[in-house]
Amino acid sequence: MISNKYFAVLAAAGLSISGAAFAQGVPPIPQSSPVPTIPAGTQATLPSANLQAVAGGKNVLTAASPGTLGADGLPSIENAQAGNVAGLTYYCVHHKLVLGTSPIVASRTLSKRPDVQNDQFYSLGGKGLLQTAGGNVFDISTLPKDKRVTTCNDLVKKAQSLGDSAVVGH
Repeated sequence: MISNKYFAVLAAAGLSISGAAFAQGVPPIPQSSPVPTIPAGTQATLPSANLQAVAGGKNVLTAASPGTLGADGLPSIENAQAGNVAGLTYYCVHHKLVLGTSPIVASRTLSKRPDVQNDQFYSLGGKGLLQTAGGNVFDISTLPKDKRVTTCNDLVKKAQSLGDSAVVGH
């Protein structure tokens, strides 16, 4: 019993010493380059490389951007075209914001359309960026989880209606 106590003390001392040796080997972080911050309620602009083919490097709106959410606290999905909806349903499935086979089927059905495959907003949707009025995009990851789930459920319904109303393969 006494040997277990001594063993525990020696093991703890060994870890402390090895941790100190490791800490001495890590170079310090330079303090000369401050990390930029974006004030709440402003719009962030992604570099054009992140927006891929979106003309003019449109703004990425967040939940903190004034006027982007409706009275229910949700962004409007009204302006999202088929490609964006297909990408967003994939995003929602991948991030487990919707469950079951219906969202997967709706996303796959819609993504098989030729107009969707060539849509610049398809890949943006896959990153969680929703088309809005005025050509900007809204980052749904900035919403609280319950609002993301509601938005994703609405997007799945829209994907189902777009998939049902279109002839696949033309």
